[in-house]
Amino acid sequence: MKRYMVPVILLAAMFSSCERFLDVKPKGVVLPEKLADYEAMFNSPTLTETFPGILINCTDDLQGLYSKNDRGSSANMYFWRSQLEPNTEVSPPVWGQLYRAIYNCNVVINYIGETSAAEQKKNEVLAEALAIRAECYFTLLTVFAKAYDPGAAATAPGLPLVTSTDVTNSTPSRATLQATFDEVVALLKKASEHLPLSSKSKVRINRYGAYALLARVYLYMGDYNNALLYADKALAVPHVLLDLNEVPDRESMPIAELNPESLWVRFSENWVVPGYMIYSDDLLSYLDENDLRLDYLTRDATPEERTLPNGNVSFGIGFPEVYLTKAESLARTGNRSEAMTIVNMLRAKRIKTAAYTDLSASSDEDALQKVLAERRRELAFSGLRWMDMKRLDREGRMPEVRRQDIETGEVLGSLPPKSPNYVFEIPSRVLLFNPGMTKNH
Repeated sequence: MKRYMVPVILLAAMFSSCERFLDVKPKGVVLPEKLADYEAMFNSPTLTETFPGILINCTDDLQGLYSKNDRGSSANMYFWRSQLEPNTEVSPPVWGQLYRAIYNCNVVINYIGETSAAEQKKNEVLAEALAIRAECYFTLLTVFAKAYDPGAAATAPGLPLVTSTDVTNSTPSRATLQATFDEVVALLKKASEHLPLSSKSKVRINRYGAYALLARVYLYMGDYNNALLYADKALAVPHVLLDLNEVPDRESMPIAELNPESLWVRFSENWVVPGYMIYSDDLLSYLDENDLRLDYLTRDATPEERTLPNGNVSFGIGFPEVYLTKAESLARTGNRSEAMTIVNMLRAKRIKTAAYTDLSASSDEDALQKVLAERRRELAFSGLRWMDMKRLDREGRMPEVRRQDIETGEVLGSLPPKSPNYVFEIPSRVLLFNPGMTKNH
């Protein structure tokens, strides 16, 4: 039996107290030895629930019910307080969850080669671990690093790039933002070389899912030519989009794993999310009574109950996202007619047939605005809005976001354009055990 050890950066997230961290030497954990054991790891909650549900709280999609005096992690994220969890004795939100997943991926990456399986199969399993590690790094970047700016990325801090499973290795310092994005892209490109064209289930990523994730990353980076390239690669797989005009009622909406629009399904560790979350007035302003998404993705129209049902949501990648990435990339590269063709193709499946008319764009900027509006409608509560808010704020396209009391209208907090609060601080528990780590604030 082989054994592996938890790295220091994860101990900061996983142990329950400072004393325990200092006094207890972690024991080795039995290492899987068969390929089937490694594959089973991909079906575990650690590697399927890779979307931190708390992340929806910082978006302008949500109308929360928090007071100014609430100091829980969810409220801290809702009000964009720099430190999500000041308590150093608990696992930090987002960071602890995703570095735990990265650690499990590293177990696969570092040891899968020692199994006796066929080389092709080992490469497929390795590729899946690379893709999940890339996804986790990317999500962490959207929370704990500045929005990508090619002019500043070479010096701005990114993330600690953890590759070891040995506790005796010191925690790596934060790589630069550019180096971290380079790592994400390299991981996904390497994964795409070996991932299968189809997978056993939609919670297992295939080659087209890796292409779609690359398109998402390049969109965030503002590299629209590559975003378009990989969106087209992802869309090359046969697929269909649901026509909501043909869905009888909301109870007939397929669950994420059976939805033909799902390319790669990811879940949240909080299975309530996004159920019982309230649509913000700003988000509702993008929807009208002819938009079937409002009927099928909400419970009721009253302010306290305009929430999404549970069970139908994947926080992974769906074909509508890939189409909208393609449309935005086209609009930003001077191809507004093609961009609007995609927008209208999608809208025709979302708007009541009797009320539907094609949209047109008078300029590239007009086309971009219409694509972004459609993205807001289509991807509400899907886990992508914070990423969009950050990249749009970098461009000067985000207005001030306000938090208001749902009953009185009192402004409880705000996120102005270019606010430093678009970046959350490295968790206090991580800083406690890594005092030399570069801080954000």
